[in-house]
Amino acid sequence: MQTLAIERLYEKVWLYDNLFQPAMRLIGKETVTDDDGKTRLRRTYDDAKPPFDRLCATSAISVERREELEHLRDATNPRRLREEIYTLIDRIMDMPGADKVDAESP
Repeated sequence: MQTLAIERLYEKVWLYDNLFQPAMRLIGKETVTDDDGKTRLRRTYDDAKPPFDRLCATSAISVERREELEHLRDATNPRRLREEIYTLIDRIMDMPGADKVDAESP
């Protein structure tokens, strides 16, 4: 029972993370020395985009699969999906044998 609930949670989290959740990617690192002689690492990131948008910008996905995923994204309400994720987390935490510590929400 818990395994099935966790699998359903993973399906929902996969959708949310890959289709809606923007993430920045590291594009460069540079060592910088300030006037005091201290060195630090300066990181440069690109604009935040969901992984699906990054994938669509490449040729690594077929047109058919891209259209299928675009249809899935358009048919999915991100707010409702997030609420479903929180509900599933609560149900899993209420199951027998669940560790009752505060679980971090996605």
